[in-house]
Amino acid sequence: MTTDKSSLAQLTIDRSEQDSKSASTIAIMTFFGLILIVVAFYWFNANFNSQPVGLKEQQTVSATLQTELSSVIAVSKKATIDLSPTSEMLNKAVLDASGHIVARRIATVSSRVTGKLNLLNIEEGQRVSKSQVLAELDDQQAKLSYELALAELSSKQASFDELLIVQQQQLQQSQRLNELFKNKLISEQRIDDARFKSQQISAQLNNKQAMIDLSKKRVELAQYQLSQHKIRAPFDGVVISKNAQVGELISAGTAGGGSIRTGVGTIVDMSSLEVEVEVGESYINRVFAGQQVLATLDAYPQWQITSEVEAIIPTADRQKASIKVRIKLLEVDGRVLPDMGVKVSFLSTDELIAKQY
Repeated sequence: MTTDKSSLAQLTIDRSEQDSKSASTIAIMTFFGLILIVVAFYWFNANFNSQPVGLKEQQTVSATLQTELSSVIAVSKKATIDLSPTSEMLNKAVLDASGHIVARRIATVSSRVTGKLNLLNIEEGQRVSKSQVLAELDDQQAKLSYELALAELSSKQASFDELLIVQQQQLQQSQRLNELFKNKLISEQRIDDARFKSQQISAQLNNKQAMIDLSKKRVELAQYQLSQHKIRAPFDGVVISKNAQVGELISAGTAGGGSIRTGVGTIVDMSSLEVEVEVGESYINRVFAGQQVLATLDAYPQWQITSEVEAIIPTADRQKASIKVRIKLLEVDGRVLPDMGVKVSFLSTDELIAKQY
């Protein structure tokens, strides 16, 4: 059987194309290897050569970088010094709570007598001083009562003065009778009658003096009732509400139907503001009197007020399972207002750590 040579030639594998591809790959790898060697050589020469090219430029750049680095370190140290107290105190917080600003001295100013309001001298936000007249009531009847008491006192005083003259006359008569009795010109009965008359006048004078004292007390009472028609501030503070208008009836007590006002306004002593928070019974062991506190108002979250625990109210709320804590603000500022929301952080101290152990 004869074999066709041309057919056999077609079955032969041609390896020339594969050899060319292998050669190309080797050439590319060799090229990148040479590049890496050159880069490594220059890097080694720049870092380890004793006298590299551009040494002065490198020293200048290094000095500039060192100066900038020193300034950055100084600024960072200053920032650390400025912020470290607050950060340190916040890190020492053992308990956080929320509450409200309350006033220890707050009063709704009213009158002890019932009367129509004739004058009102207050407005919201106004500062008032102690004993300042805030309002005046109709005092016509009180004035008449005061004048009547004065007239009664004058009448009692005139009656006393009249009886005093009678007493002086009786004393002179008694002296003359005594002289006559010594000369035995009158009987002893006349002397006894004169003595009894003098004693009677003395008793009447005592009675008149007591009536005068009683009239003086009535004058004082009438004057006091008259003064109650002027409503005065009980302490220095700020008016936070005006509760009445001119022409309305004012009284200290309540009236049926609410037709009578019980006060003309409310005054708050801003120097008595403090924080009141409720602490759960489970955490009250972390709080003690005199403990340092940081208070933050909800209205001014960036402002931290230095405070301390004033007192722990010695009773618990059964429903809430909490205990009220009074916190004294050590900074007085006009931004602090009654009923503002506030958050507090109770800080730990060595004393607290000692108590825990």
